[in-house]
Amino acid sequence: MEESYWKLVLVICVGLTLVPSHSGESVGGGGSTPPHGHLQPIGNQLPPVGMVEVLQDVPHPRDFYHKYVKPGKPVVFKDAAKKTAAFKLWTDEYLSAQYGDVKVDVEEGKKENRSWPAYVLSFREFLSTYKNRDIYLVESIEPPMRGEFMLLRNMLCGGFLDYLQDAVMWFSSGGTKSVLHFDAVDNINCLFEGSKELFMVDKKEHKHIDIDHEGSFSGVDVEKVDLHKYPGLKDVPWYNATMEAGDCLFIPYKWFHHVRSTASDRKRNMAVNIWFAHLYRFDEEDCSRRGDLPDFEPLSKYEFTATAEQIRSMLLEAFELEEKDSISTEDLETLSFDGAPFEVDMGYKLDIFETLDINKDFVVTVDEVYQVPTEHLVELFPDFSPDGPNDDEEDEEEPHGHDEF
Repeated sequence: MEESYWKLVLVICVGLTLVPSHSGESVGGGGSTPPHGHLQPIGNQLPPVGMVEVLQDVPHPRDFYHKYVKPGKPVVFKDAAKKTAAFKLWTDEYLSAQYGDVKVDVEEGKKENRSWPAYVLSFREFLSTYKNRDIYLVESIEPPMRGEFMLLRNMLCGGFLDYLQDAVMWFSSGGTKSVLHFDAVDNINCLFEGSKELFMVDKKEHKHIDIDHEGSFSGVDVEKVDLHKYPGLKDVPWYNATMEAGDCLFIPYKWFHHVRSTASDRKRNMAVNIWFAHLYRFDEEDCSRRGDLPDFEPLSKYEFTATAEQIRSMLLEAFELEEKDSISTEDLETLSFDGAPFEVDMGYKLDIFETLDINKDFVVTVDEVYQVPTEHLVELFPDFSPDGPNDDEEDEEEPHGHDEF
């Protein structure tokens, strides 16, 4: 009897060592090995497949379009901003003296949390406190400052200037960390002080990235990546981009990216990015009219277009997905509109086609899509809400709509 009792106790103890706990490990400590990089910062799961290309000179807009914009390839322009007015002028003292009364949006917390609202300070108050507080300025550049922010040579012809969306300042004492996200527009970011490291993923690798929140971002904790919840990050091919003060980086639309910022010796990290709608054609005639291009032109010379221009980009993306220069009614069955605010059925596809088919020849070309007035595009998608820059004033009590940089 006693021998049978102890045999039963032995069986129970052995069984308990094999029972999995809630953490996925056995009670006895011999559980399965977690995936490499589990609960570690993003990028630690595997090495990058490469570094983003670095150019020592800013290319002509034609080369920029055909080599980088059209194929969707990021590139760093080394030291491109160092000769611009903003790079030389925008010290804390200068900004406070010249633009101290400007109202700016400020976020609490340098690790991005899009559920937290922004609040408003004067630029002067921000500049006097940011080095000692966990805050981050994210603000569209006000008109008085646009004369000192320069557009680079690669933007100055070909059509880019017709589709500028917004220019946003990102300013902190360093240590900021963005969510993993994508923008629905192309982006050139120029760093004026500090450094930045970017984790970048080609939009073609979208199957690896779980965009599980409205606003085109992932809920993954970028400091402790849960590979059980986000298994695609275990083997996603990614690129590293490193920016130092004076560098400008082109981020193609819909490329996924996460950004970490580090302060300079003066406890500053400041950058400005320019968003512009993705171009699906290059305007050679515009470059011929402009002739020789300068190295820079001030942003103040140009106007921003309505964010509704992103509707045009959404429609043109359908051409890219179909790998065609024109679309006929026969293509409507397979045509998809990623980013549309509702499911586009066949009846609505016909309505869209009729609006875009300007010459009524039952074929829609890229040129025709560019000829449709913006207001007609808004009539097709009145509830369209673009990701990224907004031209409406943000409610102070609502979560911010900018993407961290």
